[in-house]
Amino acid sequence: MAYWDALGRSLSAQATQEDANRIADFFQDMGLDTTVSSDPKDGLFDVLVLRGQEAEAARLLEQFRRQEAERQARAAAYRADFLESSPHFVPSEEKFRTSTNSSFLFIVSGLIIIILALLHFFILIYQRQTSEVSASLIELILGFFFILFGINTHQKVRILKDRILEENAFTDQVVRWYTTTYSAEHMDKCIDAASGCTESSDEERFVLRRRLMRDYILREYNISDPAYLDYLTDLIYKRLYFPNGVSTAG
Repeated sequence: MAYWDALGRSLSAQATQEDANRIADFFQDMGLDTTVSSDPKDGLFDVLVLRGQEAEAARLLEQFRRQEAERQARAAAYRADFLESSPHFVPSEEKFRTSTNSSFLFIVSGLIIIILALLHFFILIYQRQTSEVSASLIELILGFFFILFGINTHQKVRILKDRILEENAFTDQVVRWYTTTYSAEHMDKCIDAASGCTESSDEERFVLRRRLMRDYILREYNISDPAYLDYLTDLIYKRLYFPNGVSTAG
């Protein structure tokens, strides 16, 4: 005899603890007397209803699963349409690090190629294989090309330094202005007042918050780069709703 029979209950579903609690909450909202087992069996928790409510629990379980499938579909559509399609902004500081490494790599590679080309040249001369000297000349030219490209990249990096300071200062200014002017509570109250509904999914609320943030930013600043606007919005969102996980604007 199963333990739930002794309690006058019937097994309605088995799920992980989080899902079992959500199913139980849904059943209770629908008027069913529901409990969740305290000890998992094979990692799954039992969702129990009063004996005689099995048919209604089965019907509500199907309804719950349909709603879950629709919610997951909305979340997947949101990720596909909004998150994945949004442009990727690369801060100047990251570009600076990448460009610095690239310029250094090209210069070092060019020097190595030139050294090997000179060694090849002297070996050919020593072995009196003058007919093949042109091969070492091509290697020398390739080495100089790498060095020149590295030097050119390094000059661009120096210009990028000024842009880093300017960009970081502007980013800090926007983030500081927004977070001192608007609070997370203010944002959510505006969203609830505009939509007329306080019950919305996490995905919907996330979209509405970001949309409102972008509107406020564009009302104050003239930002034409959509990728940079998304970057600022992400920083502000984390600062307002996850303050313990963000230390600096950059």
